[in-house]
Amino acid sequence: MSAGEPARLTPPQRRLRELQQADYSHLPLSAATEVSVDRVRRAAEAVYGERWNFYSNALRREVVHVFERALDLLAAAGRPLAYLEIGSCQGLSMSLVGELARNRDVLGRLVSIDPYFEGGYVEGAASPWGVESTIRIDKTTRDGALELYRSLALEVELLEETSTAGLKRLVRADDTFDLIYVDGSHEGLLPFSDTGLAVALLAPGGVVVLDDHHWPDVKQVKEICDRHCRHVGESWKLVAYRPDG
Repeated sequence: MSAGEPARLTPPQRRLRELQQADYSHLPLSAATEVSVDRVRRAAEAVYGERWNFYSNALRREVVHVFERALDLLAAAGRPLAYLEIGSCQGLSMSLVGELARNRDVLGRLVSIDPYFEGGYVEGAASPWGVESTIRIDKTTRDGALELYRSLALEVELLEETSTAGLKRLVRADDTFDLIYVDGSHEGLLPFSDTGLAVALLAPGGVVVLDDHHWPDVKQVKEICDRHCRHVGESWKLVAYRPDG
């Protein structure tokens, strides 16, 4: 049992824990993707040491599998892809997507929105576990993420502000992105507003990815997307959609 979980699990919590602990070695990944995953892991270990996977799981096979499906779909267009990430933490998922795009010769613009609040932030009361805790994602985390990007020769534009402010800024600038990963706050109305603004920023044929769709407030967004979007890929942690089919 990890910190932040109740001592006794309910049936839904037990099912989620089973999915998290399942063996996903059967999921296929291309040889190039395997190389990219190893490259990002080694770089993260060099920057963060034993804490390289803090609050992430971005390099788990079932997570990489979803990103690979999305990138393969988008790379078929044969042009540089613009990627937007809402909530980057230590930079593992940003680095993964950058590497996957690069090994497909479609690496384009990389943009991260993350406020990196001083002192971190409080989250978890509305999680599947119902346990509130302070998440230490702060300016030191930001500096580590930027170091990770530099070590992988990835140019990442960081909008160091809240998701609402950053997304509205991009909408006003008439920006568009081919792939958007929504990994901001999972509680309250923010999953709805972040996803709505993200969809508004999607280029034609673009893909939006929702993180932690088992969280109750994100689950409601997923249920809407299940009804109205083309399903691209899914794991216990991520689900990817093409809103325009």
